[in-house]
Formats: sequence, structure tokens, C-alpha cells
Amino acid sequence: MIVKENFDYIIDGEDFQGIICYDKDIKEPMPGVLVSHQYSGCSKLEEKKAEFLAKEGYFAFAIDLYGKGIRGNSPEESLDLMNQLSADRKVLSKRINYCLKLLKEHKLVESKKIAAIGYCFGGKCVLDLARSGAEVNVIVSFHGIYDRPNIDNPKIIKSPILILHGDEDPYATADDLKELIGELKEKNSSWFVHIFGGVAHAFTNPDADDISSGLKYNRDAMHMSWKIMKNYFNRYIHEKL
Repeated sequence: MIVKENFDYIIDGEDFQGIICYDKDIKEPMPGVLVSHQYSGCSKLEEKKAEFLAKEGYFAFAIDLYGKGIRGNSPEESLDLMNQLSADRKVLSKRINYCLKLLKEHKLVESKKIAAIGYCFGGKCVLDLARSGAEVNVIVSFHGIYDRPNIDNPKIIKSPILILHGDEDPYATADDLKELIGELKEKNSSWFVHIFGGVAHAFTNPDADDISSGLKYNRDAMHMSWKIMKNYFNRYIHEKL
């Protein structure tokens, strides 16, 4: 039976509320997956991804990086929230690292089998998690944002990174990807990139339908990217490949 529950936590005196999702019939500790949200905040999209993960036997934690009840109700509000947090990457890094700590310490989670995935802005956040020196089995960015933070971070990235990228994404251009790859090489990361031709930003979101803004759902890319992610989970979490 799949259980989905609100999960409250406090960072620096501020309240946050994410979602945890797991199969209560699994009795042993489960591999954990941190799910980082797109620019509007933790939403039905991340909840649905968490449910899919729970059905695969993972303990999924769809995190909240903005604050309890703080969500974007329009593209303008969402962009403002994203820009506010992006303006202080130290705060962003601190928040997502705290969420990772909560996931690793949960009694239902096998702490040495952890992945972190993120969508759009969430892709930026999990990349910052990697940049911070966090150690997890694998980090996955779906149509993420690649800009490098102007803060002190370790010179080595310890976690393997998978980038799932649409080649017509105006928010993560070919030059942006090239710069990210240069950074990953510089920091001796184990990294992988899968590029989907003719695919725009937000390709995993069925509600994305504004091609004039570079946002467009792509069913094939969504399903294929999920299957690719699971193959990397098999390699880095379950050591089956």
C-alpha cells in the first residue's frame, strides 16, 4: 500500500512542508530519493513523481525549499520565488543539504542508498547539492538550470551526475551545457549527459504547453528519461549493471 504524507521540518526557524511517499508493505529500510521541485515550489508534479518512485520500492521525499504554504500561483510569482532563492546560493545549498540529512536519517531509509533528482529549478538545486560536496549514490537533473554559483564550494564533486537535457531548451543552452561539462571535468566528477533532439524545457511536465516561452511537454522524452534514470539507479544504487 502506497502512503503519501505531509512532512514538516524547520530550517533556521522557518517552517517547511514537503511530501514523503513509500510502500508501507516494505518492511526493510528502503533506498531514498530526494525530489527537488520546479520553480513554483513543491507541487502535484513532484508528488506524482514521488508516487511513481514509491511504487518502484523507493522512499521518496519531495522537498520544499521555499517555505510552508509558499508556492507560486502564476508564472510571475513562481519566477519571483525562484529568483529570490537563487540570489543567495548559500541559503539554497544549506536548505537542500538539510533536506538530504532528513532523508538519510529517516528510520525507513537505507542511508547508504540515496539519489537526488530535480526538475527545472530543482535541477539547479540538485547540481548545487553536488557542488556542495554532498555524497549520494547518484544525482539526476531533468531539464535543469546549469549556472555555476559564485560561492566557495569544494574543488571535487563526489557524487555521480546524470544530466537529461533537451537540445532546444532556451533556459539551458548548448553553451550553458558546455560550461557545465567544463566545470564537471574541472572538479573530477563522474558525469553523463543524455541529449534529446528537438526537445524544449520542462519536457517531463504534462502541463507545459507554451512553446513561445520554450516550455513544451514531450511524451517520448519524458518516458525515456525516466527509464534512463532507472538504469542509472540500477548501476549506482543497486549495483546491478
